[in-house]
Amino acid sequence: MQGTTQYVNLEIVASLPETEIWLGDADGFFVQKALGKLITRLLSGDYVVEFGLGTPVYPIHLDKDKSTTQAELQAGPVCARPVFSLPE
Repeated sequence: MQGTTQYVNLEIVASLPETEIWLGDADGFFVQKALGKLITRLLSGDYVVEFGLGTPVYPIHLDKDKSTTQAELQAGPVCARPVFSLPE
């Protein structure tokens, strides 16, 4: 039997309804943007979240359904923004 692809639910609630939530993957690709509340279904893996472009970047690892808030993510570590690069 071949491996199965696992999708997980992610919900992020911003502190203010007008806050932009930017979600990217670990390779530097933009995945999704929402205003105030992001609800999505993604492949399990590593992602990054910003609350407005140019603000600190927070890592998020998804291996099961996750519901979190801006305050919870901002209480954790920051990380460098992944930089997209083409393979040679």
